[in-house]
Amino acid sequence: MRDRTGARIIFPSPDDTEQELITIVGKEEAVRQAQKELESLVKNLDDVVEDSMVVDVRHHRHFVCRRGQVLRELAEEYGGVAVSFPRTGANSQRVTLKGAKDCVEAAKKRIQEIIEDLESQVSVEVAIPQRYHRAVMGPKGCRIQHITREHEVQIKFPERDDSAAGQDAPPQENGEVSPEAEFVPRKCDIITISGREEKCELAKAALLALVPITEDVEVSYELHRYIIGQKGSGIRKMMEEYEVNIWVPQPEKQLDVIKVTGLAANVERAKQGLLERVKELQAEQEDRALRSFKVTMSVDPKFHPKIIGRKGAVISQIRKDHDVSIQFPDKGDEQQDLIVISGYERNVEEARQAIQQLVAELQEMVSQDVHLDPRTHARIIGARGKAIRKLMEEFKVDIRFPQPGSDEPDKVTVTGLPETVDNAIDHLLNLEEEYMLSVTETETLAAYMKPPSRYGGGGGAGGADDSSGGPAKGFVVRDAPWNAAGNKAPDMSSAEDFPTFGTGVAPKQASAWGPKKF
Repeated sequence: MRDRTGARIIFPSPDDTEQELITIVGKEEAVRQAQKELESLVKNLDDVVEDSMVVDVRHHRHFVCRRGQVLRELAEEYGGVAVSFPRTGANSQRVTLKGAKDCVEAAKKRIQEIIEDLESQVSVEVAIPQRYHRAVMGPKGCRIQHITREHEVQIKFPERDDSAAGQDAPPQENGEVSPEAEFVPRKCDIITISGREEKCELAKAALLALVPITEDVEVSYELHRYIIGQKGSGIRKMMEEYEVNIWVPQPEKQLDVIKVTGLAANVERAKQGLLERVKELQAEQEDRALRSFKVTMSVDPKFHPKIIGRKGAVISQIRKDHDVSIQFPDKGDEQQDLIVISGYERNVEEARQAIQQLVAELQEMVSQDVHLDPRTHARIIGARGKAIRKLMEEFKVDIRFPQPGSDEPDKVTVTGLPETVDNAIDHLLNLEEEYMLSVTETETLAAYMKPPSRYGGGGGAGGADDSSGGPAKGFVVRDAPWNAAGNKAPDMSSAEDFPTFGTGVAPKQASAWGPKKF
């Protein structure tokens, strides 16, 4: 209040004689606003009353259980009225209510209605197989909590009978629970509902609505494996999507039925989804039947490599353009001329016409040989065949070079339509002429740059006798002065010819005191 108005409010201290006097200090406007709020607050406090009523001790637990849920609901509904029950074991029936007068009266009336409900309570039993109890409760018991709040009843589930769990579980197929046999209630199957009779009946109906049901869906057994999917992926996806269990009979039984178990609403959705899936599968079956149309055509085996193309390029394009499957005979087949085309009838016919047109073009093709100098082959082919592939694509021909070691190393075969073959050969001859100029120039230059040959691995330039290929004679010096007539080679050890070589050099005198330093 002080923050809102800006006025200072002073309450009397315990020593003051005027204990009922409150002082407000501040600006005139702020004081008047604070005074008005204080008077309103005092008036509201005057309306707060405290009252009590008698409630039988046996009903106290209903109000304080679940952490006082009923008391919290009373406070929320009736203006924050505070209801206080005596402590457990006090053996007192007096219940205190504190709050606004109207709210206290309304809360007392509501408490009285709850007591009448408790005194008129009945118990209704509902038989639901124990294996469905968890499904009925829902995650963390949310479904049961909703029913108890909505119908104001109490629901008690029986203790779980683990010994009966094995009897509860029916045979399983495809990893899912199969439909149950005739149900015979046991003690562990009985759920008790307590409350007013009419509300218990409503709660019972709500509980039964949560019990999974099983319905049959007629599906041809031929489609069962497609519905199950690879490693059960298809059926698991449907069960997760619709929150149901789907039971498919074993294949050997050949039953045209699939059972769906779950909540009624979920089962209905799953049935619709299953029927839609059946329609899709039937449409796929019809499509497969249409795609199974086959045509067999006879084509001379010598044309098969051309139809297939380099690395299967030609036949792959035909398959892609017409969406068909084309099979050529294996090497061991008796009929090597048969090609099988399968797919939609219209597409098969178009693919057959495309192959026939290709064969007609191949039949018109001719092969001509042209002789090209082997030294130009590498340049015509290019790095990794790039140049020759470009040439073949440009002239629409096939060019084959001789294999290494061939008897005719200069023979190149060109195959294609007559006019394209002639154009390609002219182009190849022009390339040969151009490349031969370069080859001749390179060889001539190499002859000048080549060092003198050294036969037998020896060194130096030998005389005419070296051409005999005999053993190397070593390094020979020709036309030296000492080789002139009447001259002989000087004697290196002669003191006459080499005086300085002939006199010996006197050895140095070693000092007795070690080497000299100067």
